[in-house]
Formats: sequence, C-alpha cells, structure tokens
Amino acid sequence: MKLLGLTLSALLVAGVAAVAQGPADTPAKKDAPAPPDPQAAAKAAKNKEFLDKYLQAWADRMAGINGLETKVVLTETTDGAKTVYTGDASLLKPNFARLLLKEKEKPENTKKWRHFVADGKHLWEYQYHQKLARVQELPKQGIGDNTLMAFLFGMKVADIKKRYDLSIDVFDNKKFNDNFLHIMILPRTKDDMQEFKRAELVLWKNTEAKYADVWMLPARLWFQSPNGDQVMWDFQQMATKKEFAKDHFKAPRFPDKEWTSDWAVPPKPTPTRMVAPPK
Repeated sequence: MKLLGLTLSALLVAGVAAVAQGPADTPAKKDAPAPPDPQAAAKAAKNKEFLDKYLQAWADRMAGINGLETKVVLTETTDGAKTVYTGDASLLKPNFARLLLKEKEKPENTKKWRHFVADGKHLWEYQYHQKLARVQELPKQGIGDNTLMAFLFGMKVADIKKRYDLSIDVFDNKKFNDNFLHIMILPRTKDDMQEFKRAELVLWKNTEAKYADVWMLPARLWFQSPNGDQVMWDFQQMATKKEFAKDHFKAPRFPDKEWTSDWAVPPKPTPTRMVAPPK
C-alpha cells in the first residue's frame, strides 16, 4: 500500500505541474533534408559507369593472359622509414610463380632477400635469415588466398565487387588520364580489414599501339596497413608473350646443408597428398 500511495502522489504532483505549465510546447520541426544535387548524382553515375566498364575490361584482359614477366620495385614504409627492393617476377597460370627481390642499397645482403616460388604443387618461401623454407600446398587453380597474386592474376568482376568496395574519379586528371586509371580499394571482410586499411590499383589505360601489350595491366599496387605502414609494388617492363623454360618455376635446392623446410600451413591428410620434396 505504501508503494501505491507514493506512486499516486507522484502522479498527482506531476499532473498539477503540467496544468500549471499549460499545454506542452510544440516540438521544433526538423530541417527538411536538402534536395539531391543533380550535378553530384550525375558525377556519381558516370563514375560508376566507367568503373564497371574498366573492371570488366581488366578482368577480360587478365583472363586472356596465360603468363607474364615483369621487373618489380617494392617500397616498404615502416614508421616513416623506407626500404626499397628490386627484382623480377614471373607468373604462369594456373599456379606457377617466381619472385626474387633484393634490397636496392645492399643487394648482397641475402638475409633480406624476398624469394618465393610456386612450382604448381607447392608454394615455397625462402627465409634466408633463418635458413628455412616455409612450404604450403597450392590449390589446383590459382596461388591461394593472396591479395597481391589475386590482382596480378586477375579476378572476376562479381568476386572483386563482393570482396572490396571500389571507386574511381574520372573527373580527377591525376587519377584518370590517357595513361593511367586509379582504382581505390577498401576491404569489406574482416580478414581483409586485418590485412590492409585501404589500397590503390593503377592500371595502364593508354591505347596507343606501343602500349598494347600492357593495356589494362597493373602498373602499381599500393597498400596501407591498419597501423599506417605502407607497401607499394611498381611493375615495369611487363611482357605477356614470354615463353618460359621447362624448369623456370622449379623450386631451387637449398644453398647449403644447414637449411631446413617446414609447413607454413599443414596440409590436410589425403591418400594422394604429396609431401613437400626435400631440398
């Protein structure tokens, strides 16, 4: 009963106060949303049209290429300090690749070499500072879930749109001109968000005959990691009509007997699984 009395008293006091104040003030009207900007809408529509057009052109172009060879300049920026690596890369569908990069200032320093070989069955990562080769099995198609290789081998338009948020600005002459097309990339999935915060893919756009072999091929790929570090891949002197020697993608033997190998990702046991070959 005491609880009920307190409740009734409170209601009566509130009622008296409301009568004394008179009718409640009419709530202020919210500002009406600004009408859509026709010019901005037209720009967005044109950007989307051109993005769809060039994404399809890029996907078709990469689908028609079986192999390529390129000079590579890799620039890594960590806490403001830059390190530059130079070297060569080769790719051959469906799952062959070779990359060897050396520090530009000290190419003889083997401990900083970046060396990867995909021999069609295994991906070998040679870690010279540890004298260790990390090995993992390759899928039958592609090099696996590797962002760099995905952009170099090409992706289906539906897949790239599903995985990334893409945009271009055809009104920015620095980002869209006769020579190059810049595509900004934002990750959608949690895994990709952990790998990079944003990225930019630059494609060759020049249609002159002398650039025919590199049309719609990557000229540069830039990543910014969640902590602010940056990685930029520059691809130079790309060639798409290269014929590789039979053993071009064969994983090399270890430099000395101190080297060992280990699984980077333990393979699933199957009756047909091949063990990583000893080196």
